[in-house]
Amino acid sequence: MTETVSGSVLTLEINREAGESLEAPSTTIDTEGSFGILLRGHNVPAHAHCRLEGELSRIASLEQPNYYVEPGEEKAVPVSVPEIDDPIAGTLEVSIGYGAETVAIDVEVVPSPPEVDVDDSLGEPRRPDPEPSALEEFSSVGGFEPATLGVVALAIVALAVAALTAGSIGGPIALVGVLTVAVGIVVAAGLLLY
Repeated sequence: MTETVSGSVLTLEINREAGESLEAPSTTIDTEGSFGILLRGHNVPAHAHCRLEGELSRIASLEQPNYYVEPGEEKAVPVSVPEIDDPIAGTLEVSIGYGAETVAIDVEVVPSPPEVDVDDSLGEPRRPDPEPSALEEFSSVGGFEPATLGVVALAIVALAVAALTAGSIGGPIALVGVLTVAVGIVVAAGLLLY
């Protein structure tokens, strides 16, 4: 039977050789957060005792310290480590045969990198902003809306037509018509700006 352990896992071979033996492929674990070891039994059953030392013993915890491992069986030894801000170091010591064989595993736990929130818009291509038209550039300089500028242009055309008509017809009635158009333009401008 195999039990699963999250994070880094180191497998220890128990009693693979004659008599009491405990073998580890490495005596160090570098991990982010929780980790574990896997006790794999071979020729004869064994009682394994696990103990934490150093800074690791103040922060981490073992699910249980003692394990009985039959030949052909695997036992997971999870070591829980809470979120940390600074790296910690310590030792996980595993012994069998009432201390006859011992392996000390140096452990360094580093903080997990901060999570980065990624939203769906990150995967969408960014579209460049369209180039402003000449009228939009001119209105942004003067602070006027394009519609206001259109009304002003129309007023100038109306005033020019009225002046040309008054000049060609002549007389006081034509002058009154030009003045009426001019007053209308002033009133309209006042209403647009205020």
